[in-house]
Amino acid sequence: MKFAQPFEDYEILSRVGAGAMGTVFRARQTKMNRVVALKVLRPSLARNRKYVERLRREARIVGALNHPNIVTGYDLGEEGGYHYFVMEFVEGQSLRSLLQEWGLFPEERVLEVGIQVAGALEHAFARGVIHRDIKPGNILIDEAGNVKLTDMGLAKGPTDLTLTRDGATVGTPQFISPEQAIDPQNADIRSDLYSLGATLFQMATGAAPFSGDSIGKLIDQVLNEPAPLVSDVNPGVSEGLSLVIKKLLAKDPALRYQTPGELLVDLRRVARSEAPGVDLKRLEKADRAYG
Repeated sequence: MKFAQPFEDYEILSRVGAGAMGTVFRARQTKMNRVVALKVLRPSLARNRKYVERLRREARIVGALNHPNIVTGYDLGEEGGYHYFVMEFVEGQSLRSLLQEWGLFPEERVLEVGIQVAGALEHAFARGVIHRDIKPGNILIDEAGNVKLTDMGLAKGPTDLTLTRDGATVGTPQFISPEQAIDPQNADIRSDLYSLGATLFQMATGAAPFSGDSIGKLIDQVLNEPAPLVSDVNPGVSEGLSLVIKKLLAKDPALRYQTPGELLVDLRRVARSEAPGVDLKRLEKADRAYG
């Protein structure tokens, strides 16, 4: 997306990245003299009310959340035919980029990221919001090492009953829960927790739990193959963290943590070198129904 400076209050500094709906720029909000992330809807979509409403909806959801581990929304508008959403700019990198650079993370850092993302999800859940696309690319790590959850474009708020992405599964195959892969309308907070589990699995082992060579094979694995125990892939990971991730990746949502608050209790136990409240035999029995 190329254009002259069309925004009165925003000076575009550089292009950060692009997605299906638009482009994100690093910009300066001149009146406040602060650097922001400026998300601009693609001009080809700006004439479609559905996509304009999706951008507005994302802004409303972000605006309803106020948590140190969730990117803050600042402004929403339209100028010169461009629809835009302005957010906090995070000086740092995505977890995806860091995984590509480092391969895997020490357990202490896996726990820190897990606790911070779970805290963000707990805040959102209390306000009726599920993210529906938790993955390393949507987790930013700032220069101080703090987590910032971003990209609420697929999030579902308390009044959104049938939101889906046209003709596609909502979510990312490597990190999507079985129930969400079958039907996006099945997604609830436990689906977000599954996706967090898949993310923590990759942090601890260097690879996602499933890796089919096509989307079809990958989804088949998500639906039908038990996730391996993290400590079987990386023996350096503690039994406690392995059990927590195993529970997060249960095929049956009823066997997972039911809320982010429940997960936080066990993550903090593991961080204190205490045993989490996980029944491995029950999870393994459920696995045998799939394996």
